[in-house]
This record gives sequence, structure tokens and C-alpha cells, in this order.
Amino acid sequence: METTKTKELTNFLYTSLSDKGCLRANNEDSSGYVDSVNGHLFVVCDGCGGLPCGEKASQTVVNSLKFFFTNYYYKDPVQGIKDAIDYSQTRLIEEGRQHPECRGMATTLVLVLVRYNKVYYANVGDSRIYFLSGSELKQISKDDSYVQNLVDSGKITPEEAADHPRKNELTQAMGINPPPVPHISQHPIVPGDDEVILLCTDGLYNMVGHQDIFATLSRSGYIEDKGAELMRTAIENGGYDNITFQLIKFFNVDATAERTEQTPVPAAQPAEPSAKHTPVTMAILVVVVLILGVLMYLKDAKQNRQGGTSQSSCTVQCGDQVAIYDIDSTTNADSIAALYGIPLQDIPIVTLTDGRRQLRVPIQRIHTVRFYDNLHTIEKLYGVPKEKIIKINRIKGEDLEHAREIIIPL
Repeated sequence: METTKTKELTNFLYTSLSDKGCLRANNEDSSGYVDSVNGHLFVVCDGCGGLPCGEKASQTVVNSLKFFFTNYYYKDPVQGIKDAIDYSQTRLIEEGRQHPECRGMATTLVLVLVRYNKVYYANVGDSRIYFLSGSELKQISKDDSYVQNLVDSGKITPEEAADHPRKNELTQAMGINPPPVPHISQHPIVPGDDEVILLCTDGLYNMVGHQDIFATLSRSGYIEDKGAELMRTAIENGGYDNITFQLIKFFNVDATAERTEQTPVPAAQPAEPSAKHTPVTMAILVVVVLILGVLMYLKDAKQNRQGGTSQSSCTVQCGDQVAIYDIDSTTNADSIAALYGIPLQDIPIVTLTDGRRQLRVPIQRIHTVRFYDNLHTIEKLYGVPKEKIIKINRIKGEDLEHAREIIIPL
């Protein structure tokens, strides 16, 4: 059994556990957590049995979501979740194309995004999200399954669905065409003290009944002990499938509430005039500001003398970063400019104090290559043809295996 150490983060504790169970030879479940620019992301995936590469499918989606939420900030969390799931779907399809033996792989998905004490969530497939609030444990995700459709249409009861022979048949999953339509919460949950979110695969809820999950989560004790008890019960009850889940317990919610973009900020009240703000005091402040300004100017001038002088201005749209090339001839500079497709006169040339000349080409960014990256995905992310990326970075074919950082041109 694998388990992560319970961490105390902001206003919640969490624990994550996974086990292959008693019958399966390997574990096709995956889970992940990341403290991203969009909030705290929790994700659990269950690779679809009967299809190829279930373990790779679940891990690809977990890694893709972590990458997306870490690198792309969204003011609207709901839109961010939608785009992140779309990106993960595309990434999963691309992995199948890159590895023909895995073509057709698929996985379920549940995710929770905790942002400013609000819980946003989404799911695809039959992995679930539960919310323990007061004396009620409620399933807040919606199963994408054949039996759920029967329940929705009134043909069977929820109790009958639990033992239905076709309960494992999914109606949609990540990796399957047409692309899934995820269930995304339009309105977040605002949890209170001691309330708990549970993300889990069917390996847990098929082995541990609803009432038993409620009983375990509602009693007092440490969250890691509750997680260990749930895992122990699932295995003792047969452990017929892989078992993976995450528990998030909230505390001191009101005391740690953070201001969001939607929270109005009280307007600052004008300060009362102070007796200390005399004409003499104001004159002294003006002199101090002038002195500081002169010192900063002299510091900048010294740095400019040390770093070199610009030979031309950048008239193209400059990125946040530049690619720097040492040049020894006009021909060399021309070839680099042609490589990027930018007129040479639009690229800054800097002469250093030791006489060396540098061409500083504006770029989008330096992309750190992840183990699951490929050129198709990078092309889509940055809107730059992969052929241009290959040419600029001198990549052999489409192999990123030995590339650590690659230049993304404008």
C-alpha cells in the first residue's frame, strides 16, 4: 500500500492512499495533488479495465492536469477546469498515437480545486466525489454509467443499481471518442469546519458501503487514521479492484478566509490631517525623495556601462524572455535572424565591455520539457509550428527525450 504523508495546508488536511487490492496484478489507478497558481488541485483517475494501458492512461491525465493548472492561470475556475480537461483529453489521444500499443486507452476522472476556501469539482466516468457535511454524506459527482441512466429514467432504484450486473459499463470516459462532456460544478461548495471531501475510485465504494464510509468519516480522530480504516475495510471486504482515494478535511475556515476577485474591498478612507505634516516636514521629505532618485539613476547608469549598450531597438513584439546568441559576423547575425523569421534590424544587438557582440532575440518563453511532453502538444499550447521549434532548437526529428529546455519563438 502506498500513502502520502498527511500535510497541513492553509485550512485543510489531506491524505491520499492507493492499493492494487487482492486480485489485480497491477494498479491502474493514479492520483495527484499540486498547489498551483489556480488553487489546490486534487485528482483521482481509474484506468479502464479491458482496454490497453490503463495505468498509463490514468497517469497521463493526472500529469496533464497538474501541468495545466500549474502553468495557466484562470480568473474563472470553472473555465479553467473545462480547458484543463480538454487539454488532458487531447494529451491522452496524442499518447495513443505516439504509442500504438496504447491506442484506445481510457480512464475515469474526478478532480477537486480548492480556491479561496471554495471547492470546485468535476468528473468523467464512475469515480466519485463525496461531501460529508454535518450528519449527511452526499455523493456530489454524477456517474457516467449505464445503470445511472436507468436510475435517472426511473427504471431501477439506486439500491438496485448497486447490484446490477452491468454496473461497470461506462457511457463516457477520458480518451474515448467522441470527447467526453464532463460534469463540472457551476457553483462551488463552501465547506465548514470538520467537513470532508472524498475523491475515490469504484474500488473503494464497491467494497465499502455508503453507511460504512459515513460512519468512518464522521467519528472523531485523525484523517490519516480514517483513511487507513477505509482502506483496511475495503481489503477485508474482498479488495476485488484497485483502491485509490483522497480525503480533505477543512478547519478554521472562517478564520482563514481569503479575499477573492469577487469580494469587494472597502474603499480607503482619507486620513485625518496630522499635526506632524508641517511645511518643514514636507520639505524634508521632498529632499529625501530627490536624493533617492539621483542615487537610483546613478546605479542604473553604472549597470548600463557594465552590461553594454544597445545597438538597435526592438520594434517587434518582445516576449518576457530573450534567446541570446554570440555573433562574430554579419553573416552569422543574418542566419540567426532568418532562423527566427525576424528582420535583423528588429533584433537588439548588444556590445559587451569585452568587445563581444550578442544578438538578443525576443521569444515567448523557455519551456522546461516534462517527461510526458511531445511536439504535438507543445505546438498546440504555444501556437508555433513544430517544424519551426525543431529547426530553432536543432531537435532530431520529434524526439524530446534528451531535451531539457526548448526555445518557444514568437
